[in-house]
Amino acid sequence: MVDDDVTLQELIVRALTGRDQQARKSLDAAAASDPELQRFCAELDEVVTTLAGSTSWRAAPPSPELTAMIRQAVISRLPAAPPHFRTVMLEADLGRRRARKRLVLWVLLGLVLLAAAIYVCQRPPREGERLRLTGKAVFDAPLKGEPLNGWEFVTAAPWNSAAEGLRAGGATDVAALHLKDGFDCARALAFNVDLRVVSLDDETAVTVFLADAQGGVQPLFGPAARPRAALELDITADGMFLYGPSHALLQSQPAAIASGMFMRVRMEYLGQEARVLVNGKVLFEGALPRPLQGPLYPGMRVTGPKKNEIAFNSVRVER
Repeated sequence: MVDDDVTLQELIVRALTGRDQQARKSLDAAAASDPELQRFCAELDEVVTTLAGSTSWRAAPPSPELTAMIRQAVISRLPAAPPHFRTVMLEADLGRRRARKRLVLWVLLGLVLLAAAIYVCQRPPREGERLRLTGKAVFDAPLKGEPLNGWEFVTAAPWNSAAEGLRAGGATDVAALHLKDGFDCARALAFNVDLRVVSLDDETAVTVFLADAQGGVQPLFGPAARPRAALELDITADGMFLYGPSHALLQSQPAAIASGMFMRVRMEYLGQEARVLVNGKVLFEGALPRPLQGPLYPGMRVTGPKKNEIAFNSVRVER
């Protein structure tokens, strides 16, 4: 009972001094339909106005001295309150507290659900779990004369983007480039390349690759501008050869490359697995010899005396 008295006193003081608008609303609501409570509340307001010496004193926060005087006045007036005043006020305050607790619980529940959703979307893949592509493009370039923004050149050979596509220039035997920004291995990745090839000779070849930086900042390349670790597809005069990390051969297929032949290569990284399609047909689908560490850098490489005749028409990266 003593605790209830202290709570009731503090509730009324907060309401009368304007420090708690909700407490004031509880006080007004309690007296709205009860003439006896209305008279008592009006008496309390009169006492406060008399102590403050002005009817407009609520325009500014009350001083500690005035608050203490109001508290003493409330204590002295409570014994004269209607019998049900205490119950009405405490129940109203209890209802407000319950509402606040429910709000806090809903907010906490929302935060937990949000954290769970973020974890599910961003957690690293489990052992053997196949990642799924959403089809959302994160890089798309038509390579029809646009500036080569966002590309890193592996060799000194120049690259020229014109209406017929992107071609390597210069007299060197090898030219290679890759995107400057890498992609993490936590989500699936698809690298799409459209290209037109010439009738390849024994020395001319084109490579489409996903270079693995193996936890570093940039991927490493060998003397022939071939990535040290990558998923890479070589297109040569003898056919197509797909290599995994450590240059392990994953698949090979004889293919006669006609002069001016258009090819569409799609290379999918799916976590522990990969899938490679050429002109819509699956060349390889299966597990990688060892997982890629990332970041992954999509790129292209051409080599041989006819390298300058190979044109890349567009590239697209999806997640």
